[in-house]
Amino acid sequence: MSKRTYNIFFHLHTVSGIVITVGLYVIFFAGAFTLFFAEIEAWERSRERRDSAPGIARSPDPIDLDRLMRELGRQGYELYGRDLYIDLRAPGARQPFFLAASKDSLATGQAKEGATLHLDRETYAVTAVARQSSATLGGLLYELHFFYQLGEFGYYLSGVVSLLFLFAMVSGIIIHWKKIVSNFYLFRPYGKLKTAWTDAHTALGVIGIPFQFMYAVTGAWFGLGILVATSGAILYGCDRETYEEAMHGHRHDDILGPRIDLDDVRLGSYLDSASWKWEGFELTFIALNNVASQGMTINIYGEVDPKVSLFNYGELEFDVVSGRINHMHDPYHKRYEEVVSAFVHRIHFGYFGLEGWRHTVVKVLYFLLAIITCFVIITGVLIWLEARHKNNVPEKERKFNQGVGYVYLAICLSLLPVTALAFLASKLMPEHLAAYGGTIINSVFFGGWLLASVFFALKRNNSFTNTYTLLTGGILGLCIPLANGLVFHIIDILWLALSVSALTAVWLMESAPTRARKRK
Repeated sequence: MSKRTYNIFFHLHTVSGIVITVGLYVIFFAGAFTLFFAEIEAWERSRERRDSAPGIARSPDPIDLDRLMRELGRQGYELYGRDLYIDLRAPGARQPFFLAASKDSLATGQAKEGATLHLDRETYAVTAVARQSSATLGGLLYELHFFYQLGEFGYYLSGVVSLLFLFAMVSGIIIHWKKIVSNFYLFRPYGKLKTAWTDAHTALGVIGIPFQFMYAVTGAWFGLGILVATSGAILYGCDRETYEEAMHGHRHDDILGPRIDLDDVRLGSYLDSASWKWEGFELTFIALNNVASQGMTINIYGEVDPKVSLFNYGELEFDVVSGRINHMHDPYHKRYEEVVSAFVHRIHFGYFGLEGWRHTVVKVLYFLLAIITCFVIITGVLIWLEARHKNNVPEKERKFNQGVGYVYLAICLSLLPVTALAFLASKLMPEHLAAYGGTIINSVFFGGWLLASVFFALKRNNSFTNTYTLLTGGILGLCIPLANGLVFHIIDILWLALSVSALTAVWLMESAPTRARKRK
């Protein structure tokens, strides 16, 4: 490779990496916890945790949709023109579901607003719960992973960051290719600071290459879906609607039509038909569309044993009035485009058809690789700072670079203690404030993150920032299992390991000068 070509790739690697530093760090840090979304949800709410504990299984009886419709009507809910969504995988006796706002232009009162509700699977009593954006910590971290807090722009931004990450990865491999094996085994912790960071950056970067490449590609697929759809539609005669249907399923019409009496239809029969359609088909999700109208449909989703078929999801859509099947996805037979879409989702979220402890092991491995990637990002910034802190660099440029470094590290590293604080706030929140849980958690997380970032940025000392974010994060993290009553849920164990690692890193950093002097 010529020197000019090398310099082009080197600068591409450096610039693309520095530009996306904060965004990429946030994506991987939040994504690491998002892998345990269901576990965080169960840990966060004491009742759900008790319901899902060993020996307290969810009711095996299928949900009675007809009884649910009658109960909603009895409580005064206007159902005409509304959609209803039920996730059957929720643990415990309380079944959450969502009732969307009516599509009827003449709707009034509560029918004009969506409602999050809970159904008692035993008594069929329906209760309303406050619906707020990121009402749980698991939801907040999931949204942060895709920058959902910024709306649709944030989702596309996450895709742009993933695409630039792909550029940074490929260019990094090219410039290090000749020494990628030898440098992998090279680690000089007692050498120059830049040397230590470079060795760590290279070694850990090589370890995470397959994982990081996968996330760069799949993250761009998700975030830049609009571009994928535009190019993918070429295969379908430039018909984007046909492409979307092939990749993401049937799109039903929102034509309401005249009212119908729900007492004249039996919704439970459609659930029975779906259960009998394929051998071993277990229902996971139900969507009722255009309820109580002539255009009412019911979409029933489910899965077969992943050992039989990795891409094991299936779907049936019934026209409620006529009883005919509008659309069907066979879990045993998938088209090419369906397999591609399913494969991207599977590898991005670490689901390979494993169950129990094997699935947990995969998620823990993903978690560790995500945290390692965060470390690679930070070491990349430190290398960049050390390389530009030279006498031949103009003073003004050096100060600017240092200022950027202070801000970058403050924003990134303060995420650890702030996230630990948010977990504590969620667990220690008084019961009477539960209705304001979303507001409190968002305030603690984003307010604490802003204050911590400003404090450490103004401190203008990267060593101080590094030490005290790890120290406070480690101490707060150790308090999380205590706040949970030493139950040692998977989330408690995760935080215990993370906290011990953070405190060990602080000890190693503080004792490094002493050990270096002894070596001399």
